[in-house]
Amino acid sequence: MKKYVILDLEWTSWKGNHCGNNQEKRKSWQKKEIIQIGGVKFDKNYKIIDKLNIYVKPIFNPILSDYIKNLTGISQKKLEKTGMIFAQSYKIFKKFCKGTKIFSNGDDNLIMKINLDYNNLIDRKLNIINIKKILNLKYKIPKKFIDSSMIHTFFGYKLKKNKMHNAMHDCLNVLKVLKKTKYKVYK
Repeated sequence: MKKYVILDLEWTSWKGNHCGNNQEKRKSWQKKEIIQIGGVKFDKNYKIIDKLNIYVKPIFNPILSDYIKNLTGISQKKLEKTGMIFAQSYKIFKKFCKGTKIFSNGDDNLIMKINLDYNNLIDRKLNIINIKKILNLKYKIPKKFIDSSMIHTFFGYKLKKNKMHNAMHDCLNVLKVLKKTKYKVYK
């Protein structure tokens, strides 16, 4: 039976980094370090098989900004207590995804590759399919709904504000949309 994974990442950010229209403005020390990896494994009928939720300790900026703590709900304490180094979390992620087709609703593939570079790791087999443009073109989803935290509301699901920008919750949002639209993951 073929299996699929939806990936969502949260990464370090500071107030003023996002300028709108998917534009960013960062200082050189403001790296995009992954702080949460969310994954939902499912079958062709969109039935959840397994979930993965990992907190990752950033190395360049180990102290989270107030901005990212408020956005994601990830506290410094939680990260220090349950977080692990990127190399370890990536190994777990790869094992979780073994033999699956991986999707994301955004540039998570680029963020993952940047973090591989930060940690001097190479993975030439990493293939994460960004479905954001496909969903946007096919369903004419307005920009304010296209992000993983909001996309499900465009299809009639209720918004849970306290769960926005939580990687696991965002994965579940995207799965709801795939199921509702009967997105052909097996293409």
